[in-house]
Amino acid sequence: MTLTKADCEVRAVLEEWAKATRQGRIDQVLNNHAANLVIFDVLPPMKYESAESYRSSWDEWQPQTEGEAVFDLENLTITAGDDVAFAHCFIRCGGTLPDGRTFQDLVRATFCLRKVNGSWVIEHQHVSKPYENR
Repeated sequence: MTLTKADCEVRAVLEEWAKATRQGRIDQVLNNHAANLVIFDVLPPMKYESAESYRSSWDEWQPQTEGEAVFDLENLTITAGDDVAFAHCFIRCGGTLPDGRTFQDLVRATFCLRKVNGSWVIEHQHVSKPYENR
């Protein structure tokens, strides 16, 4: 499969988002997100209607980890046109808590992007985890 320039640009945006998240650089996590995007997230409140509302909730749910966290995009698949793209992947996340305990999880994610003034911007982000009914 041949990657287009747009595919590579979108991959770079998503990898930068994952890297900023992994490194806990909260002020850079939303650098490539539209201000008025909608984010559906795995944790309550589950829907954010702006980058600012998502950013302001970060400290409420983002666990503190010792060193760099695990936040890896797996099986990232991108479909990109001239000005619209979508992507989906799994995200393996985890780390070591300050008390030495470790945690790990696997969630799924979908992204919708639009090219604005020559740059790819995330317009919608959806992260979820299947509910296990027992």
